[in-house]
Amino acid sequence: MQMVLGYESQMDRIARRLEMDPVAIRALNALRKGDRLPIGQELDTHVAVAEAAQQVWAALGPRRAPSTPSHRIGRGLACNIQSYGRIVWLHDWASAWVGFEMDGSVVVRTGVPDLGGGQASSLCQIAAEVLGVDPDQVSVHIADSALTPLAGTTTATRQLYMSGNAVLHAATQLRRHIVPVAAQMLAAPRDSVELREGAAVDSAGRRAPLAAVMKECARLGVPRSHLGLYHAPAGDPIDLERGGRVFPDYTFGAHAVEVEVDAETGAVAVLRHVACHDVGRAINPQSVEGQIQGGAVMGLGYGLMEEVVVDRGVNLSTSLATYLVPTSLDVPDVEPIVLQSGEGKGPFGARGIGEPPIGPPAAAVANAIEDAVGVRITELPVTPERVARALGLVRED
Repeated sequence: MQMVLGYESQMDRIARRLEMDPVAIRALNALRKGDRLPIGQELDTHVAVAEAAQQVWAALGPRRAPSTPSHRIGRGLACNIQSYGRIVWLHDWASAWVGFEMDGSVVVRTGVPDLGGGQASSLCQIAAEVLGVDPDQVSVHIADSALTPLAGTTTATRQLYMSGNAVLHAATQLRRHIVPVAAQMLAAPRDSVELREGAAVDSAGRRAPLAAVMKECARLGVPRSHLGLYHAPAGDPIDLERGGRVFPDYTFGAHAVEVEVDAETGAVAVLRHVACHDVGRAINPQSVEGQIQGGAVMGLGYGLMEEVVVDRGVNLSTSLATYLVPTSLDVPDVEPIVLQSGEGKGPFGARGIGEPPIGPPAAAVANAIEDAVGVRITELPVTPERVARALGLVRED
C-alpha cells in the first residue's frame, strides 16, 4: 500500500509538468495484458487500469464549489496493482467437502475463517450454482478444523481464490457422480441432463427431484459427497537474472476523490470517493461492493489519521483513543464500480478483492490536496498539521 503513494504521486507530478490530464497520463503508461512486471512476470489476464481510471474520474461529476472563502476544492486520482493469493513457490492449497443430504439440500464443509468478508456465503453460492439448488438450500460449516477439511488462512486475499476453487472442484465432481443416475431415472442421455431448480432436468423438460435422485444414489451405492482439493499453480523456479512468476495473479483498480482543504488550518475533508476494481466475476455482488467500500474507508483512515507514535522506542498509540480510525462522520459514502472481465484465476473467473481497495485512497487524497492548495504531501498520515506545515502556516521547530 505504501508503494502506491510513491508511484501515483510521481504520475501526478509528471502529468502536471507535461500539462496532461491525470487520466490521459495513466492511460498512456498503463500496464496491459502481455506486459512484464519488473520482476519478470508476464501479466496473462486482463489489466483494467486505464478503464478503471476513466470510470472513476467521470463518476466524480461536476466539481463543487468551496463551502467558505478560505476553503479550496481539489481532485485526485490513483490506480493500483495488487496481488491476490500467496506467493507461488509456497505451493498453496485448500480443501472442501460438498455433499447432498437425502432431502436434496447441500452441505459445504471447509475450514475457512470468515472474518466478515462474506467468504462463507460466496462458497454457498458456488455450490448452489454448480448443483442447481437455491442458495438457501445450502448450509455451510466453517472454521472448526475438527469438523472441516483444512482451507488455510484468511490472508493474502486468497480465500475466494483458493477455497472457492476447492468448492467448485468438489461440487463439479459431485455433479458428475449423480447426473448419470438422474439420466438413468429419466431414460435420457447423460449430456442432455442438467441440474437446476432443485431437480435433474432433461432436454425434453422431464424432471427428477434431487431428493428422489439422492434416494436412487443411496440404493445404488453412488457417492453423494466429494472431498475436493485445489492446488494453486506453482510456477517455475525464479531465475535471479530474468525473474519469473511470483504471484498467481493481480487485481487492478482506481480511486478518485474530491476533497476540501481549509487553507487556514490544513484540515482536509473528503467530499466524494469513487472506487473501481476489476473483480473478474462478482460471485456475490453485494459482498464485492461491501469489500470495496470497506477497503476504501480503511485506506482513508490509513491516509488521513491512523498513526503509530513512538517516543524513544515507546509506542504511545496503545488504544483507539490515541490511534484514530475513521468513523461514519469522517468519510463520505464510497461509490463502488464493479468491473467484470471474467479473467481472474478464481472460481468462474473471479479475482480477489479483499486487500486491493486499501491501496489507492491515500495516494488519491495526496494528489487531490496538491490540486487544491498546491502542496505535495509525501508523509502519511496526511494530518492537518502536516498540511499546515507544507502551506507555511506552521513555523518549523
